[in-house]
Amino acid sequence: MENYEESLTAFVSCFARSYHATNSVKPIFNDFAAKKLLRPEEISFLTSIWTKAIYFFDPERAAFFCNEEEKLNWVMNTQCVPQLVSRAKYAEDQLLMAIQRGVRQYVILGAGLDTFALRQKNFPQDFRIYEIDLPHTQTFKIERLKEMGISIPDNLKFVPVDFSSDSLQDELKKAGFDEQEWSFFSLLGVSMYLDSKDFLQLLTLVSKISPRGSSFVFDYLDETALTQYASKKMLQMREMTAQTGEKIKTVFDPLKLDYEIQATNMLLYENLSPEQIEELYFWNQDNDLHAFDHFHFAHLVNNKE
Repeated sequence: MENYEESLTAFVSCFARSYHATNSVKPIFNDFAAKKLLRPEEISFLTSIWTKAIYFFDPERAAFFCNEEEKLNWVMNTQCVPQLVSRAKYAEDQLLMAIQRGVRQYVILGAGLDTFALRQKNFPQDFRIYEIDLPHTQTFKIERLKEMGISIPDNLKFVPVDFSSDSLQDELKKAGFDEQEWSFFSLLGVSMYLDSKDFLQLLTLVSKISPRGSSFVFDYLDETALTQYASKKMLQMREMTAQTGEKIKTVFDPLKLDYEIQATNMLLYENLSPEQIEELYFWNQDNDLHAFDHFHFAHLVNNKE
C-alpha cells in the first residue's frame, strides 16, 4: 500500500463493500464493482490489517476462532461493514426515488472510490453524475480505472476540488452542472470530521446552487458519541481516528437537527436513528451485522424561497 496513504480511507471503504458483496449470503448493499478497483496485493494487505485488528477490538475473543478467516469475518461484520454498507444503501435508495421524481443530477461529495457510476443501468439518458474529491484522489482513481481496463461512463464527470482554495460552485459549473435542475447530493462518512461551521456553510452552498426540492443525504454522529456514555465501539473509533489524525469534530442532537440547519435553507425530510436503521436494513440478517450506535442518516430537502 505504499504511496496510497492519502487514499487509505477510500481503500478501506472499497474493501469493506467488496468484502460484504463477496461474503454475505444476503448482502444489504451489493457493490459488485468494488473488487475491480483493488489490486490483489492491496486486498492481501487490507485482509491482514483487519484480521489483526481483532486484538485491538476484542483480544479475548480472538482465542475462540479456529483460523484467520473467522477472525477477519468477525472484525469486518462487527466493526466495519455495517455502517459502510447501510449508509451507501440508504443514499442510493433515496437517489433512485429522487430520479423517479425527475432528478437528473447526482453530486457525490467526497467520492473516493465510489462505484455507483460503474453499476448504473437503465437510467434516463440525460442523467449525470459528478464526483467531487481532492485532485490527487481523483487522479489516482482515473489512473486505476485505466489500469483495470474499466471504461469511464459518458455521463460521469470528475470534479477535482480542494476546498481550501477552490470554489465548489465554480468547479461544478465548469463541469456542466446546471443550477436550475433538481439535483441530489450525498456526503457519506465525512460530516463528523468537518468543523460545524464548514458543514453548515456547505449546506448553505448546496441550497444556493440547486433549486427548491433538491436533496442532500448524509450520515452523522449524535452528541452522546463524544461523551463518557458512548458505546465501547464508539470509544474505540474515537481512539483510532485520533491516531490517524481524523479527529471527530462535529456531532448533532437528533432532536435539534432541524433547528441547527434552519439557517441553511434546508428542510429535514427524514432523520433515521440507529434503531430505525437496524429495523430497515438488519432485521433479516443471520450474522453479526447490526446498525452502529450513535450513527444517524438524514435526508434534507432544499427549502429556499
